[in-house]
Amino acid sequence: MYGYADELISEAHKEGLLGIINVTMRLNEVRNALSLVNKYRGFVYTALGYDYSGFDIKEVQEIMRAINEKRDLLVGIGEVGLDYSKVRDKVLREISRHIFTKWVLFAKDLNLPLIIHSRDAENDIIEILSKYGPVKCVMHAFSGNRNQVTKLLDLGCYFSIPPTIVRSQQKRDLATMVPLNRLLLESDTPELGPRPGEESRPIHIKIVLAELSKILNTNLGELSHIIVENTLSLFQLD
Repeated sequence: MYGYADELISEAHKEGLLGIINVTMRLNEVRNALSLVNKYRGFVYTALGYDYSGFDIKEVQEIMRAINEKRDLLVGIGEVGLDYSKVRDKVLREISRHIFTKWVLFAKDLNLPLIIHSRDAENDIIEILSKYGPVKCVMHAFSGNRNQVTKLLDLGCYFSIPPTIVRSQQKRDLATMVPLNRLLLESDTPELGPRPGEESRPIHIKIVLAELSKILNTNLGELSHIIVENTLSLFQLD
């Protein structure tokens, strides 16, 4: 993505987006992510995270060090989380839980929101957030059930809706479960495009907004204003 980031950012700016929050998952992405923040001040923001299917404690520590050093350039921590569809071994799952717990405590200490990935691990995510929170957080492209959504809302979580809402009944149902003041938009570039096999781009959040407006029977302008306010509040943006 970083090879054509300027193109994506230019396109987003021309299409009227107010900003982009970029996320990382590996140490080798940190330099590029921070470079974009410096190049596009006030439009591109970043969160630093670690691959939810990784087990390198040393890399986690290095990323945490980078977060501490560049705290003033960051708006969040992520993407982090648990993915049991990829991590099937019981011992490795325990390591994943240990790493995720470290991220929860770290985010709480720095007062930064967590951007959380959860796949087939929702109950463990809820348990860890309940035990070690409260921490500000957003559930990215959440695929859990209504009961889990309710528990996460009780924990203060926001939910970001991806472009797949145009073709996923589960994401459409999710949108109706979440109060307007907890809704966010995401493109998940380059994943989760509006059509199967299509690469997602930041401008696709406009598709998400339009679809949400129809599903929720809410005026497009009013919904846009609410979601902008949610984003500003959660990520402490001016």
